[in-house]
Amino acid sequence: MERRTCKDKQKIKMKLIEFKDARNKADELSTLTGADVGVLLISPSGKTYSYGSTSTNNIIDKFLEMKLADRQRDYADLGKSNVFEAFEDLSKQLQALKKENDRVLRYKIMHPSSDLPPDKQLQLDRLKKVAKSVVQTELLKLDLNFAPKLDEEESS
Repeated sequence: MERRTCKDKQKIKMKLIEFKDARNKADELSTLTGADVGVLLISPSGKTYSYGSTSTNNIIDKFLEMKLADRQRDYADLGKSNVFEAFEDLSKQLQALKKENDRVLRYKIMHPSSDLPPDKQLQLDRLKKVAKSVVQTELLKLDLNFAPKLDEEESS
């Protein structure tokens, strides 16, 4: 039988990490770029080794603050888009009101004897009829046997 060469049950050799070289490279990178550099190593046995140009905890805190600032900026952009959408809606409403006002002014110029355009006059007539019927129902609320007389205008 041949001997197996897989690493199933072989012992893992522990090697010393050359921290000085890694530290020097991290320092060079930090000084060249002006960035805070942090190196975090985890050994196979589970021990952690860290090196940072400043404190590793400070670097991690800065990173987390940047992530939080990005999220807040995204929410601010979302709020800005909602403000812009609301502004667009209001400007559309303003344009519609301006058009309606211009239409009414043109009608008043062309028909000085009439106060309201025909469509507004119809709405006013309908409101008057509804108000009249509400008043009649309030007056006749107690007498259920009373049948109101229909005006000739209402029946036609």
